[in-house]
Amino acid sequence: MSIFISGSVAYDTVLSFEGAFADHLLADNLHELNVTFQTPRMIKNFGGCAGNIAYGLRMLGATPFIASAWGQDAHDYEKHFESLGISTRGILRIPDHFTAQALITTDRLGNQLTAFHEGAMAFAAKAHADGETLELGVITPMDTPVMRAHVNYLNARKVRIVLDIGQASAYLTGEDMRWLIERVDILTMSHYEWQVLLQKTQWSKKEILGKVQALIVTQAEKGATLTLSDGFELHLNALPVSDFKSPVGCGDAFRSGLVAGLSMNLGWEKSMRLATLMGAIKAEVQTPQGYRFTLEEIEMRYAQAWGEKLSLSH
Repeated sequence: MSIFISGSVAYDTVLSFEGAFADHLLADNLHELNVTFQTPRMIKNFGGCAGNIAYGLRMLGATPFIASAWGQDAHDYEKHFESLGISTRGILRIPDHFTAQALITTDRLGNQLTAFHEGAMAFAAKAHADGETLELGVITPMDTPVMRAHVNYLNARKVRIVLDIGQASAYLTGEDMRWLIERVDILTMSHYEWQVLLQKTQWSKKEILGKVQALIVTQAEKGATLTLSDGFELHLNALPVSDFKSPVGCGDAFRSGLVAGLSMNLGWEKSMRLATLMGAIKAEVQTPQGYRFTLEEIEMRYAQAWGEKLSLSH
């Protein structure tokens, strides 16, 4: 069975600023912002929410199926996926357009400024997984019509949906958010995105939990909190990272662990623990798709972190 992932497949250019953004932003002059950050380090990666989540799922032994679109420059990414055994059958090739591009600047505190060009991804509404048996669906930030189309596609097939609001919180209207929430099963987002969602929807946390099964809110080094519709709540602190490299892709790695755990019926607590571990593993490498491990190795790290056995090997 496959896990349907709607989202971006993008090339990331990551620039590292050694200071803190806050030291260079004047609160009284944000309306005329003109700031230059010197970034001595730059790397280019395979990225995009769908690409990153699919990568994490594949590392955990799951079968991701990406529904997206890429452009005329996607040859390297296609070869990358093929080397990992990730199907590209659901990714549309759009000629005369570029694959989505993200330009990400990070500061020493882990904050991020991102400019994103969707390119071919704007045509992804027609991407589908007909012929695949789907056990779970993941909706990540895309053009609003694409997100709606893929939610309708999964609803028609009665597939449980995880919605990752992510950067879409910036452009989705309150009406869009309410429409999505009423048609998905699980919500996951950062603490900042959660605040934006509450403001735009004008719904309370209680009202939202009356519409979904679960809500997961992440807060970087402060960990993540799960709240179920029945009132159960679980908070997990972030795991210590011995050699922090980059925050880019940590949220996607977290969601890959969460979705993998749910697909394996591990239950909420173990799925949240696996998600937390995946976020920490990603933080130890520079690139969103640069971490590697065997299932036995992650079982060992899980046991070290939580003092409990986890069986992922089949």
